[in-house]
Amino acid sequence: MRIFSKKRGARSAQDNWGNFDHPSLHYQKPKQLRRFQAAIVLLASTALVFGLWSFAWYAVSAWVKAEVKGWVEAQQGMGAIADFADMTTSGFPSRIVLTLSEPVYDGPAFGDTIHWSSDLLRVSARPWTPWRLHVEAPGKHDLSLGGQAMQFSGAAQMLVADVVLGDNWPEELDLAVQGLTMNGSAPLAAERLRLKLRHVPDAKSSETGLDINVTGRNLTVPGGLPQPLGDQVETIDLVARASGRVGPGSLGDSITAWRDSGGALDIERLRFRGGPLAMVASGTLALDRELQPQGAFTAKFEGLFQVMEILRAKGIMRDGEALVATMALSALSKRPKDGGAPTINVAVTVQDGALSLGPLKVMEMPRFDWGIAPTVAAPQAPAEPSPPPRNYKNVKPIF
Repeated sequence: MRIFSKKRGARSAQDNWGNFDHPSLHYQKPKQLRRFQAAIVLLASTALVFGLWSFAWYAVSAWVKAEVKGWVEAQQGMGAIADFADMTTSGFPSRIVLTLSEPVYDGPAFGDTIHWSSDLLRVSARPWTPWRLHVEAPGKHDLSLGGQAMQFSGAAQMLVADVVLGDNWPEELDLAVQGLTMNGSAPLAAERLRLKLRHVPDAKSSETGLDINVTGRNLTVPGGLPQPLGDQVETIDLVARASGRVGPGSLGDSITAWRDSGGALDIERLRFRGGPLAMVASGTLALDRELQPQGAFTAKFEGLFQVMEILRAKGIMRDGEALVATMALSALSKRPKDGGAPTINVAVTVQDGALSLGPLKVMEMPRFDWGIAPTVAAPQAPAEPSPPPRNYKNVKPIF
């Protein structure tokens, strides 16, 4: 007796194949094994990323060191002295830090010749932005300007600069100085000084070529101020914008190119207190054909009459000019109700080599020497001798 027919058996196998099941088809790795494999993958990925980053860091640090050595060689090729005793690299993995011991520079800078040396110079940057530098130079500094004409030696509690490098000049500079005390040709000091510059190398006449922001407190700047103000700056706050192309080169060439490009200095805010003078001013300054300043400002002065008296005593202002200016401007001065020093609001004009306060011409401005040799006139033929002056006493009367 047959239990299954052939036809029935074939149909049953076809029907049961779709319902076939086996434990291996539903196998899941143990939780411990899955964790172990994930840890292995994570460690391998971390090691790979760390290795690639280490390679990139050392490659960039080697490039930075090569750039520093190349700059030093380039300066030496141009006749300057740029050197250091030793250079070390650190900062892995987030920064590249170059530490230069006993750095020295002797050569042209900012249109003059300077000599600078220090005990330590530390330059750091992120590996992904090596053109953004953070510079630290605390401690001792030796500085000479104008071929040893002025020499200073001292130390700074803090000297920090953030620099964005450009083709010739830095595109941005943020310099902070605290506790600077130097002696030598004259005292040079700064309790606090902050200088911010932003340079646009391809600026046109109507565009901003240089943004300037200066703040300082208790500064000693020998020879940096007009004679009546002395060398002490109690406070300064300057916000200015130079339009036109501001480029590298000697001071005379740079000034001339800036003037020819339509350059002007827009002083948005100037707050100053030093010596007998305190002032708040704003206005515009430019250079004429002879590279002498000309401009117009609105200003509020305190201690103006003391400054004019000092100018008169030094012979810079004539006695008559000082007397007339003092009498005329006294009518415009105001004394605060609390009995403080009198102040005066007045328009200031510099034009044709003269300084005017309001409609009153006060004094002749000293000429600025930008280091440009005067133009030598072509030799001229000797003039014919002029006839002797006529003696009118011997002329016969007409009538």
